[in-house]
Amino acid sequence: MMKNEDKGMILKRFIENCQMLKIDQSIWQKATKTFHKLNADGVLSSEADDWLCCAIYSELQQTKMKDMRQEEDTTSKSDNDLEPWEKKTRSNSWNISLTQLLRSFNINITKFLKRMEHWNWIAQSSEVFQQEINDLERRLGITLLLQQHYKRIFNQLYVQPSTAESRAHYQMLYEFGWLLFLVVRNELPSFATTNIVNGCQVLVCTLELVYVNALEVHKSDVINTSFVGVPSKWSNNDFDTDMLLKYSALDAICGLIPELPVKGARIMKNAFFHKAVMGLFMDQRLLGNDRAMRELVKDGILEVNLTSLNRSYAVHVSDISEIDERILLKPSTYSSTEKLSLRETEKRINENEADRKIISLLTNATQRDNLTKLLTDGLPQSLPVYIGGTLGKEDTSRLENSLREMCHKLELKSPLKQDTTECRFNLVRGLYYVLLDKIVGAELRRRPSIKIAQMLKQLQRTFNATLIACCLELVLHIFGTDETQTKFPWVLNCFGIDAYEFQKIIELVVRHESGLLTRDLIKHLQEIETQCLTKLIWQKSSQLWRYVDSAGLPRFQDVQSSLGQENVKFASGSVTICLRKFYHVANQRLTYLCKCLSLVTSYTQIWHILEHSIIVHGEELLQQRHLDQLLICAIYLWGRKSHLRITFSDIIQQYRRQPHADSAIYRAVYCADGQPTTDIISFYNRVYIPLMADYAVALQCGQSDAARETVATSRPLQELSGNNNKRRLKSNVTVSPAAMPRICVANDCKAKIITDREATPKNLKRAHSNDELGHPVSSKRPNILRRRTTFL
Repeated sequence: MMKNEDKGMILKRFIENCQMLKIDQSIWQKATKTFHKLNADGVLSSEADDWLCCAIYSELQQTKMKDMRQEEDTTSKSDNDLEPWEKKTRSNSWNISLTQLLRSFNINITKFLKRMEHWNWIAQSSEVFQQEINDLERRLGITLLLQQHYKRIFNQLYVQPSTAESRAHYQMLYEFGWLLFLVVRNELPSFATTNIVNGCQVLVCTLELVYVNALEVHKSDVINTSFVGVPSKWSNNDFDTDMLLKYSALDAICGLIPELPVKGARIMKNAFFHKAVMGLFMDQRLLGNDRAMRELVKDGILEVNLTSLNRSYAVHVSDISEIDERILLKPSTYSSTEKLSLRETEKRINENEADRKIISLLTNATQRDNLTKLLTDGLPQSLPVYIGGTLGKEDTSRLENSLREMCHKLELKSPLKQDTTECRFNLVRGLYYVLLDKIVGAELRRRPSIKIAQMLKQLQRTFNATLIACCLELVLHIFGTDETQTKFPWVLNCFGIDAYEFQKIIELVVRHESGLLTRDLIKHLQEIETQCLTKLIWQKSSQLWRYVDSAGLPRFQDVQSSLGQENVKFASGSVTICLRKFYHVANQRLTYLCKCLSLVTSYTQIWHILEHSIIVHGEELLQQRHLDQLLICAIYLWGRKSHLRITFSDIIQQYRRQPHADSAIYRAVYCADGQPTTDIISFYNRVYIPLMADYAVALQCGQSDAARETVATSRPLQELSGNNNKRRLKSNVTVSPAAMPRICVANDCKAKIITDREATPKNLKRAHSNDELGHPVSSKRPNILRRRTTFL
């Protein structure tokens, strides 16, 4: 039997683990009650921590099953008609991976499975629950065997290079291949995870896809040139990489597993694997050439795809039934250092009264979760030892001074009290040190030979300032309910930071935060990044104009293709990445509006108009304005040209349904320096049409014409963000949305760029404007939605 003192410590540790994992109190109380009931004779006392882990796992599984049954019973037709962003996110305790649970309770998976077999026996668990454990054990056994095959085959396809940069590329290929296999396997029917032969087939298909993509990096020193699957003349200077578009190394790779029939692997590739990978392209989880499934690992793309798949997989394993199989890439799953760190962190949270006082002041549950997660992971108040020791006193002092200077600026400009400001900035300092550690550590893994001091000097002061500002924005968001005055982009104004420079740090933080931030904080970063892309980077004072002033803004096609080019300068590459994300947002929003306005077949034509307004008249139309304003005008202009009965009111009403909608977009449009803002209609007539009319009149795109005839059968491609979601009409009937046409990037397209400005065709102006009707222009802001009849 447990002594009272030991019993109290074990139960306290158990409750702390559950609270850290955000498990509902009712669930862990049931688990405790079940444990005491089964331990009446004291048989479970000797390994109480392990058995309590089994108890909480059982309760989480039962809660999950109950929630899923209730969700099926209460699902209504109206819920299915909602857009993804209109559905409320469920916050269930079982939305944690089994890996997280075991790490918290300090028990390895093999021991846990043995304990669960005994637990099911003494608890007389249902057959369904017992089968869950059996399936879990079988899946893990299959995955471990497949991992051994993966390592062995990978080492025959690639070689460890000598240079540091190539070693980083080698390591990323290794991680990308395994992660792609895990993600693709989860997209396939259950046979791919429960059958070892099918699992091997998916594995070799994945290895073959990554291998052929790696061959596109011509004369790469990570390729094992002695492998029989290397194309002839691949090492020659005149090798044509275009031949890789239809090249297959499947037979050669299958030969590395003699007992695996090639025919079965081919069937798997054509019938299942190909479709699953296309789904990843369509969902923007993979970037590259979707037609040939190439350009996945070229310069700049590999790291983006690796990050994207990591995010996708992290969502999948947020389930108590799932094991995070990415840990198999690491030599040790649970190191003694990790255990010690976890115990110390838990002890710190419970003993640090200051932290608990700050958390207690927050009334919003999401805010408390955000702050608790940061404090749980620990926020140091000094530079990481390895960074401070490498930099030396002078460089370390420079970093510390940056923090002090920005803290002083915050105190001067913040509407908060001084003690509140100091409290906030203490959190900022700790968060800055953690993120700096993660970013520098990731860069050192990618380029082991680089010196830290040299790297930080290359990043320059802008990096340091934007990272500190980003940390402050996160802290302000946590306390944001009561501090509306500091809403973004206040932090940029406070420190005089340019939005173009700031948006670059957001991707770095999200890519390397490694579970430090909650989903709410990551979502906030993504939202402010979108604000930067759609409006703030287009301000007249933006640094972006320095890089695009002479050459003009590039087309969508140019941005896509330039990512694969070698020797791209740093500044040019940063602009390319920024504009690529900008076009992606434009693409998503135009797709949504075309879908809502039944303009699917006109999508390509409207895109041409939008793109022309950006690349030819960006300085006149986009500077000081918002992307959404050009989207609305482009749709209306196409409607006027096509004689469609579509009004500004129609477009605005659909626009207002989106979560990012803002009435200022159509009520307060920038007109010119020194002039008051105007409404979207006046902007369209006075500024937009004189610049865009000629192009709209001459616009003709063969792809768009073809789309009208084949839109029902054309396949959706990765450039468009229209999800392949199915809407339920009845319990056994579903219908998929119509396939969307793709962005036209053909060089021979007739939608040529016109720069000459001629007289504006009368029929493209908005009919019956105030001037045309003879009414004086009112100084009062017009109500756009009440002027519907004048648009026809």
